[in-house]
Amino acid sequence: MNSRIPRPALLALTLLLVVGAISFIEFRLNAAGPGAAQTAARTEAKPPPAERTEAAPSAAPDQADEPEAGPSREVAAREAQEGSERERAAERIERKEVEFRRAEEIVGPTGFVNTDGVSLAEARGEKVVLLEFWTYSCYNCQNVQPHMNAWHERYAGDGLLVVGVHTPEFEFEKEYANVEVAVREAGIEYPVVLDNDQATWDAYDNRYWPAVYLIDADGFVRYEHFGEGAYEQTGEKIEELLAERDRT
Repeated sequence: MNSRIPRPALLALTLLLVVGAISFIEFRLNAAGPGAAQTAARTEAKPPPAERTEAAPSAAPDQADEPEAGPSREVAAREAQEGSERERAAERIERKEVEFRRAEEIVGPTGFVNTDGVSLAEARGEKVVLLEFWTYSCYNCQNVQPHMNAWHERYAGDGLLVVGVHTPEFEFEKEYANVEVAVREAGIEYPVVLDNDQATWDAYDNRYWPAVYLIDADGFVRYEHFGEGAYEQTGEKIEELLAERDRT
């Protein structure tokens, strides 16, 4: 004989089972406690450990840390060298000031032959100067003249400046035309200064015809000779001062 459970009773029974299951689950969770839940949460949230890899060495920079030599470094080196040269030059001049006398400038010229003007100050640092006091009618001056021409021809290209200071002894020697003819006849090609008022003569405190003064490239009188002769000695001194100029 078949017996059926009424439908309302069946629904009530089902609902009772569901409620019981839910209550059982809550009971188990409460028994475990909140710490377990948190631990479980942390365990689930913790990411797996990352694989360790060796750090790749950093690539070397394209250029070295030290800058390459450029224009600024070259300029600095040049300025340092120039400063050192100036210091040596100052020391050299200081020593010469004690030992030698300064050459005097050409004073009060009354005319020029073979030049429009000449300045010993402008020659300083560049030229060795041979300064000769002479007058065209002087016999001794005429004997020395071939040597003057030879020194000019031989050493002008090496840095020697020959300057003839024509200081007349007689009135007719003051005439420009007479001096010009004498210069041409003597074959003189270097500058000649007319010193009719004896201004340069007095500046050098000179008393003789002919008189030779050798002036070095720093502007100091380094050699004097009066009268004829000593040609070899004078030539050697010229070469010595030219070599000294090339070293400074």
